[in-house]
Amino acid sequence: MFRKKLVQAGLSAAFFFSVCHLAYAATDPDLFRYPFYVGVEGGYGSTTWGWLVPPENRASELLELSTPTNVNEGGALWGIFMGYELIPEFAVEANYSRYTTAHVFFSDESIFAFTYDGQTQFNSGTEDYSLSAKFMLFIPQTTVRVYSSVGVAAVHRYDILEDRWRASPAFGVGFNYNITPHWMTEIGANFTGGYGESELTPANDYMPFLYSVFLRLAYRF
Repeated sequence: MFRKKLVQAGLSAAFFFSVCHLAYAATDPDLFRYPFYVGVEGGYGSTTWGWLVPPENRASELLELSTPTNVNEGGALWGIFMGYELIPEFAVEANYSRYTTAHVFFSDESIFAFTYDGQTQFNSGTEDYSLSAKFMLFIPQTTVRVYSSVGVAAVHRYDILEDRWRASPAFGVGFNYNITPHWMTEIGANFTGGYGESELTPANDYMPFLYSVFLRLAYRF
C-alpha cells in the first residue's frame, strides 16, 4: 500500500512539473535566468490574541477573572526574505516577519491585575523566522506564476508574561511576476500555526496563530 501511494505521488509530481514546463516554454526564459533573490515585504498581519476574549453570549464575571476582556491587535506587517529557485517551478525561501504589537486588556479584578499590582494591560510582540518550500505553476501564455508554500516557522512571543519560541507549521499562497530579469513582485497570504491551552490563565502559554497578507518586491541575482 505504501509503495502504491509513493508511486502515485511520484507520477503526480512528474505530471505537475511537465505541465509547468509546457507553460514555461511559452514564456521568455531570460526572465528567470537569475535564481537567487532578496527582497522586502509589507502588508497587514494579525496575531489572533482576540481569540482569548469570550464572545458576548458567554461572557461572565467568572471568566473575567482569567481571560482578557478586550484586545487591540492587527496592523502593519513588515519583513525581509531571500530565496533560491532551483527551477522556475520550485524555490526554497527564508523569511523574517514582524507583526504589530498586540495590546491585551484585563478586568481590574482579574488574576492578572492581582499578580501585577493592579496593572490591567500588557503589550505583546510577535516575530517569526520561517523556511519554506515554494511550488509554482505558470498561468498559460503568461509569466505570472501562482504558488503555494509549506514550511516551518520559529515564532517568538515576548512580553511581561512570557519570552518564548515555538516551532509551528507555515503555509502560503499567492502570485508572483518578474517585471524584468532582475526585479520580481509578489502578492500573497500566509498562515502560521499557534498554540493554546485550556487553563485558568490561558494568556500565560498562548502562542499566537498568525495571519498575513502582503506585497513583496525582490531583486534577483
